[in-house]
Amino acid sequence: MSKQENATKALVILEEAWKTKSATFLTDDYLYVLTSKGPGKWQETSFVFSDGSLQIRELESEKALMFLIEEITTGLAGSLDAGKDYIIVSNPASQAKVAERIKSIAG
Repeated sequence: MSKQENATKALVILEEAWKTKSATFLTDDYLYVLTSKGPGKWQETSFVFSDGSLQIRELESEKALMFLIEEITTGLAGSLDAGKDYIIVSNPASQAKVAERIKSIAG
């Protein structure tokens, strides 16, 4: 898929995440979304801005928790250490900022 197609798919995932249990992080480099897909099932999504790659995988709860911990301790901590900005989506205003970043790529 093209960078624009992946960005469009990431936007759909972002919208769906807002409607259920989820964790969404935006860094200068990528978007990370972990979304509940029902009892014991989670979807992890990563969209990289530089190359437009989109990775989606289904996870059991235990693995989803481990990857979320890794994302917080490595991904977000790495952004902080590098002096880069990040957003933890916690309200409609922060979700709108993330959506605007993705829309600029989707075209």
